[in-house]
Amino acid sequence: METGSVRRALAVKPDGPWLVLVNGITWNVESRNAGVDTPFAMSRLALLPLLERPRDQVESLARQALGPDDPDIAEVLQAVIQCGLSGPSEYWISRALAWVITDEVGLFAGLLREIAVGRSGSQATQHAAKRLLKQSGHWPSGTPN
Repeated sequence: METGSVRRALAVKPDGPWLVLVNGITWNVESRNAGVDTPFAMSRLALLPLLERPRDQVESLARQALGPDDPDIAEVLQAVIQCGLSGPSEYWISRALAWVITDEVGLFAGLLREIAVGRSGSQATQHAAKRLLKQSGHWPSGTPN
């Protein structure tokens, strides 16, 4: 791949922003107006709308655009989940909870515990977090429901 190449891997919304792969190795976000100006670590908020779609759909679309030598899209999906779970908005927390898969519960166990014990979320959100922890064995036995 030539130096400076940018390839769109996933549209967050139909008209952008886009998750892009720079030089086949670095994730960035390309905004509608500014181009590839935002390093991925600083642009996760722009990717939150991905949580409004089913995870398997987003993952499938990204994998179609990626080749076997490209970085794993799981890194991006996990970053989006972390951003949603860490956010102050009940909406994004609940959307992120719906994206967490069993293999990732350990990765997010700390945030899930914070949500489960009442980090200003709704009862439904608290229960969803606790359910994920219990199902994966990350909720301490003997702890009240």
